[in-house]
Amino acid sequence: MAISLKENISIGLSDFWSRKVRGFVTVLGIVLGTMSVIVVLSLMNGINQQTIQWMMERGGLSKITVRRDWSFDNPNNEPRYFTWKEINLIRSLVPEAEYFNPQLREWVRYSYQDKDYLSSIYGVVPDFTQIEEWDVEEGRFISAFDIDQANDVVVIGTEIKQELLGNKDAIGELITVHNRRLRIIGIMKHRFMKSNDAFRGENALSYLNRRAFIPLSTMIKKGTGEDEITSFTVKAKDADSAPALGNKLEDIILNLRHGEPVFSVETAKENAEQIAKNQKNFQVIFFVVSIISLLVGGIVIANIMLASIQERTREIGIRIAVGARRMDIFFQFLAQTIIITAIGGMFGILTGLSILTFISNYIGIELIASISVIMIALAVSVGVGFVAGIIPAVTASKLNPVEALRYE
Repeated sequence: MAISLKENISIGLSDFWSRKVRGFVTVLGIVLGTMSVIVVLSLMNGINQQTIQWMMERGGLSKITVRRDWSFDNPNNEPRYFTWKEINLIRSLVPEAEYFNPQLREWVRYSYQDKDYLSSIYGVVPDFTQIEEWDVEEGRFISAFDIDQANDVVVIGTEIKQELLGNKDAIGELITVHNRRLRIIGIMKHRFMKSNDAFRGENALSYLNRRAFIPLSTMIKKGTGEDEITSFTVKAKDADSAPALGNKLEDIILNLRHGEPVFSVETAKENAEQIAKNQKNFQVIFFVVSIISLLVGGIVIANIMLASIQERTREIGIRIAVGARRMDIFFQFLAQTIIITAIGGMFGILTGLSILTFISNYIGIELIASISVIMIALAVSVGVGFVAGIIPAVTASKLNPVEALRYE
């Protein structure tokens, strides 16, 4: 007499509910393990999305940055800067570059009436806004005319504006930088991106709002007084062409510095790919740890099911005696184990989803539980149930019916 799958499931559920304490202990390990899988995979998804968002906020994946490589010893004392003439030469050699922005940076004191503010100021060119995808909120940005004339103009971030001028209209006002009067021609748009509160505070981009920008020519001629440009950024036409353009820039710069790698060339696309690769490695590690916790729960289930066989030996003997096949007994116990782990998996998923918001608020990273994450967690928990149920099911199906009927 064959036992149907429906009857196997019914018997499994009845046995589970008839032993509630044992059932709770059996399920607990699976709940915790599945919950860990949900949290870990959701965390990795959240970190990956935040990384991509960070890249996009800072100019996208077609951005290329050239800066000093301080890790190189520079035994031949090659210049760690570019002259304005070299910058123009490099620009002429990469016509495929969409935008090009050399820049200098200084740490300065801004003064307005009786107020002071310490922050950084950057000498840039008009392409800056296109490369960084960051425009002005009020007024205008630096123009080609400002570069040609080395005008004493400045575009400030929102935090500088608030600290020095408050709610006053800033356009046209004069602020003092290094005893030089600069006229405010624009206010940059406020930058904001929610991030990990434990490391950056509520706004990961707040440091950008504390920056100001003047014509690069003004900084060279009237600021630092030195024709020494330490870095520049380039934007390719698209993300796919950025690595090739980065390689070309690297070759050009190496030729200018006689083969000495005194500058590093970094593409946002390659950085994003490397970060994604590293995150995938961490994801595998954390996932394996979660699987181990599930396997521990599976071992507990296997032991409890083996104990259950001892308690139900006579029942098994009766079933075989009235016509149940050994395969039916095998599937009965295997189905029961899978049911237990499936129930534990569903509770683990619900528990994991319910604490995602709490964890997200605590660490400042949005945890993203996609459908695929939920399906993976459930599949793993059921898979553990299948593995854990094999030995008890085989043991039960191999019982001698005569000895089982005699068992007390």
